[in-house]
Amino acid sequence: MNHRSLLAPGARNACAALAVLGAAAFLAGLKLAPQRALASFLLGNTYFLMLAITALAFIAIQNLVGAGWPVLFRRVPEAMTAYLPVGALGMGIVLLGSHSLYHWAHHSAAVHDPILHAKAGYLNLPFWSLRALVILVLWWVFSRAILLNSRLQDKDGDVERTYRNKRLSAVFMVVFGLTFTFASIDWVMSLEPHWYSTMFPWYMFGGAFVHALAAIALLTLQLNRQGLFPQLNEHHRHDLGKYVFGFGVFWAYLWFCQFLLIWYANIPEETAYYAVRSSPSWLTVQALSVLANFLVPAALLLRIASKKNDANMLAACLSVCVGRGLDLYVMIMPSVSGASARPHWVDVPLFLGLAAVFILLFDRAFASAPAVPEKDPYLVESLHHHG
Repeated sequence: MNHRSLLAPGARNACAALAVLGAAAFLAGLKLAPQRALASFLLGNTYFLMLAITALAFIAIQNLVGAGWPVLFRRVPEAMTAYLPVGALGMGIVLLGSHSLYHWAHHSAAVHDPILHAKAGYLNLPFWSLRALVILVLWWVFSRAILLNSRLQDKDGDVERTYRNKRLSAVFMVVFGLTFTFASIDWVMSLEPHWYSTMFPWYMFGGAFVHALAAIALLTLQLNRQGLFPQLNEHHRHDLGKYVFGFGVFWAYLWFCQFLLIWYANIPEETAYYAVRSSPSWLTVQALSVLANFLVPAALLLRIASKKNDANMLAACLSVCVGRGLDLYVMIMPSVSGASARPHWVDVPLFLGLAAVFILLFDRAFASAPAVPEKDPYLVESLHHHG
């Protein structure tokens, strides 16, 4: 039997109101400050689109290694992928506003700028659009195929669907590695077309994956508080906590390595990126990002007992979710605001509107299937998980 909506009518109406408010703010921003509105939209859409696809990557990794422990709450990351079609439409909006966001999108820029002229074979709108289309279609196709097998298994209990998903996941992880790399370069790094970093796709993955892990843990624990997943035990919490802690350290390692290598090499076309982000206001935002993405969750989840504690886990995961937004803010906004890190009036309502859309889509997707995949052959292992 399918679950009813998790959101109370009041909460659902509030999310709908926030979505409308976000849309109104975006339209007003397009009229009054189009470049900033588009940059803010790119930030929010990237935040939730990469959250959705890395949630699918989490599922694929567990399928690939035959992990049974997360089967109990697998419907949570599955429902998170519901944002993918909306995120694809969002990238269509970014494409329409590309001339305001991407300096290389102007034909005259490639003519008068030798660096952009050298990159014109790759950084041009037709090829950029084709790559985005291929990336988004592949993400959607794999998400539908993997979720379809999961849903059909609820009906027929066919073990072959588990093996089919394992094979699909193996192919998807190769596709994911390639497409996520191009998405990171095309959608975010190319905002600064004179700059490049071979570590940037890794850095984007590290931030996106720890964000997905934090969101999965946050939603799972919150649903557990509402009475779902009664078999969720301290060992599930411990494993989720280890994931968030470990990949938080991984993100910090990548952050430090990218900065250190560029600082040490002191190559002008590389240091220009950090020169802008070294102004006092941007250094404050960067410090807050490191605090939220690494220091706070690391302090909260360092001890084994802390990973098994709901309050500590929720606080750490909320910190990572905030930190991911700050991280993207540092990556995206200097390209339109220069040395000033001051927030714009369009930023918050637009982001909250997209967050409301994500929540509504998650709620509908989660309600469309049983909360627990009861016919999955690994469910017994998950129910009796002991670390």
